[in-house]
Amino acid sequence: MSKREKEYSDVMEDLYDLVLDPTIHEYEREALLKAKNELEKNSYFPKVMANLEFDLRPYAIQSKLSEPVGKFYMKASTKGRFDRELGKGLAATPITFGSIL
Repeated sequence: MSKREKEYSDVMEDLYDLVLDPTIHEYEREALLKAKNELEKNSYFPKVMANLEFDLRPYAIQSKLSEPVGKFYMKASTKGRFDRELGKGLAATPITFGSIL
């Protein structure tokens, strides 16, 4: 199993568990179900995760996420953000510092 397949499998497992968790809020369940359904349709994984992060962000900012969803949100958003920001940083290096020649 590749790293991406493992990540996809872990996220799907987390989504299934969270959707069934009786302690989460209905607005969290709706966002999680939307993401789960999109992933089951083989939608583009990074886009689905970005949309899920976007849907949950207002609740995270207001500290209105339940504990299980808050943990999932932190894990998912920090992993995705690190990957995106690293790519941006590497791509912007020649622009920022210019050519050394």
